[in-house]
Amino acid sequence: MASTAPQPEPPQQASRIVGRRWWCIAILAALLPWLSQPPLGWWPIAFIAAIPILLASTEPAPHRKQMLVLYATVAAYWALTLQGLRHAHPAMYLCWLALAGYLAVYPVLFVVALGRILRQGIPMIVAAPILWVGMECLRNYLLTGISAVMLGHTMADVPIMIQIADLGGSYAVSFVLVACNVALLTAWQAVMSRRRSSSAEPLPHPMPHPVLSVTVAAILLSATLLYGRFRLQQPTDPSTTTLALIGRNERVEYGQDPSRELELFDAYTRQSIEAVRNSDVSIDAVVWPESMFTGTLPWMIGGKNAELARQQGLRPQEFEALVQERRDAFRQRAAAVQAMLQPSRPADPPLPAPDLVVGCGVVDYSDAPRVYSGIVHIGKRGEVQQWYGKTHLVMFGEYVPLIPHLPLVRNWVPDGLGVTPGPGPQAFDIGNLKVSPNICIETAVERVAINHLRRLGATTSIPDAIVTVTNDGWFDDSSIITHHQRCAQLVAVACRRPILSAANNGPTAWIDSCGRVIEALPQGAAGSVIASPRLDRRTSLVMVLGDWPARFCAVLFVGPLLYRRRKSART
Repeated sequence: MASTAPQPEPPQQASRIVGRRWWCIAILAALLPWLSQPPLGWWPIAFIAAIPILLASTEPAPHRKQMLVLYATVAAYWALTLQGLRHAHPAMYLCWLALAGYLAVYPVLFVVALGRILRQGIPMIVAAPILWVGMECLRNYLLTGISAVMLGHTMADVPIMIQIADLGGSYAVSFVLVACNVALLTAWQAVMSRRRSSSAEPLPHPMPHPVLSVTVAAILLSATLLYGRFRLQQPTDPSTTTLALIGRNERVEYGQDPSRELELFDAYTRQSIEAVRNSDVSIDAVVWPESMFTGTLPWMIGGKNAELARQQGLRPQEFEALVQERRDAFRQRAAAVQAMLQPSRPADPPLPAPDLVVGCGVVDYSDAPRVYSGIVHIGKRGEVQQWYGKTHLVMFGEYVPLIPHLPLVRNWVPDGLGVTPGPGPQAFDIGNLKVSPNICIETAVERVAINHLRRLGATTSIPDAIVTVTNDGWFDDSSIITHHQRCAQLVAVACRRPILSAANNGPTAWIDSCGRVIEALPQGAAGSVIASPRLDRRTSLVMVLGDWPARFCAVLFVGPLLYRRRKSART
């Protein structure tokens, strides 16, 4: 006779399906961060924006379908946040979606890592901020790195909150915000648990340590505000150097024809003349955005190359003479621009023409031809003083990985790619200022600008300011431009150095060493910002330690992921 004993029930299906609660978590995990960042920029929401991800981490064992739903909603958030990338070129649509899919992996890994840590009994108020910083640090390094849209950037326009960036970069601000998110979550769950104590339906997965969480977060937030107030009240010194940051909203495209390059050059020349002649103070240097000064005539170096001469059907002496002729033409054109920038007001002695610090292509013919996205510093008489080649290139914008090894795919890549990384950081002397030049994404990958200053400080002295040039015309009028400026604001605090930015349809702005925007052109406007940056003699902890604390957090983030994998392999 067959047994009629009841069979054990299969495991609960709640963890195998995507229920209403998980859908709410997944949707809010995308919606709240988006509301807290540009274009809306509702920064108070940042204090609850991480709660959905934290809640997801408390699930005992999220099913694969639940994680896929979370991944899909977070990928949609990244796609919406970075949608401005698609304007650059039709080929960028695929890169835009691939980047969104890649960045969505990190929150999912955070849920997995934090969940495993919590199941070891470690309080969330301890684990979550550390793992969050580790997650952000990891994405700032892998695949060349991207620092934009970090949680700490939501506070860019709240100066008192971002002064701690000189202790730990944007990571420090993110750390405090995550701690506040944990405190609010645990406090809310504690209140809801009391309300449901007599109910038949207890709160799912209530978290312990509410008093500890609230106490730690209150101490961190109070210390942040007190430190911010203290730093904002510290004095800085005036400088006697004034720069004109030129900005316009000019259409750009890959593979521009020579006539369009010359149109851009002429437009920025006219804008520079207007800026200098309308200024009430003497201008020491005029700054042009990335690539706008090239105008079919990049700055050329080298030329003594017999192999290149043979490839061009020339004798070595003829090739060298040709390169020298182009150099002379570049100098003559620069001197002509400076002559037009000569102050029109009478003065005794006559005021000199301003220096030019201009975004311009640089070609090196020393051996194999190398093309750099550069900044060229041109002195008072059209003589090139120094040049800087961009060291951190934009993936899919200035190079595509493995393309040299995939000739069939190379035909699909638009012209303009294949830029060479520059040899290293430089320092330009402009008036009584020593400035560190940066180009484009180098202020959007925080460690790049910081490491430039640290390397320069190790050999001579830390420069007084950062001058950055960028061409954000690729991104239309999207929020990418605001994200770029917010990155620069946090970098200014981390380095305790003002940032002077000249952009084509981007952040043309004067940012002080406390991250405050002193003056900026409205997005899409043409004009200039006349900046006399103040000297800040403070040395930040970031300039001493770099981002090693964040790297340590990255190791702690990866640890739980690897530990689980090894344990599974042994079983």
